Parts: sequence; structure tokens; C-alpha cells
Amino acid sequence: MNEDIFAIQFFLVFLGIFLFFSALYAFGTYKKTTFVVKEKGTLTNGYVNNGRGSTYTNFMIYTKDGRAFKNVNCLWFWKWRSTELQAQMKVGKKYVAEIYGWRIGGINVYPNIVRVKEVKNQPKKRR
Repeated sequence: MNEDIFAIQFFLVFLGIFLFFSALYAFGTYKKTTFVVKEKGTLTNGYVNNGRGSTYTNFMIYTKDGRAFKNVNCLWFWKWRSTELQAQMKVGKKYVAEIYGWRIGGINVYPNIVRVKEVKNQPKKRR
């Protein structure tokens, strides 16, 4: 019985530490950025060998200035409509986006888009 309680306590402590650092990463790297969409696509990670294994797919946004962003759901920002956001964004359009995360090349880590708003062309002021 004591071993079961210890295992549950250990799991809860580990879960709490994981959630703390996950929230710290999400909120600590949050910022706004502007970009023009060059291309939209998907990036599949994982492996399959003889029908066994697992993969997962991220929606991706590639910008004209050479950056890449993933577009996946996110608990911390209560984002659950990545598919609709991907469909809403149009190639060639300029957006202001709220993002979080870092780009780490070797392990396919990309900043995640939380929200976007299209930047409408502002009429030039006459002098």
C-alpha cells in the first residue's frame, strides 16, 4: 500500500514539474511578430517500420523572410482550431501573429502560432 502511495506521489510531483516548465516555456517565450506567408504545408515526424511505429503531423507556415512556424493546438493559450487557422491564412498576405517557442534546427522544434490577424493595406497619406 505504501509503495502505491509513493508511486502516485512521485507521478504527481513529476507531472507538476513538467507542467510548470511547460507553462514557463510557453509564456516565457511569447511575443508578437509580423510576416508574409510564402507557403503553407505540413511536416510529418516519427517513423513507421513494417506498419509499426507512430507519426504526427504539424501544420506549417513558411514566410518570405525565411522563417518557419508550426500551427498546432495549445492548452496554455486555449487554442483548439489549428485547422481553421491554417485554412484562414493565405499565401502572399501579411499577418501579425502571436507566437511562442524557439527554433531549434536539429530536432525539428519550431515556434508555434497562437493567433493571427491579417494586416490590411493602409492607404498612403496625401501631403
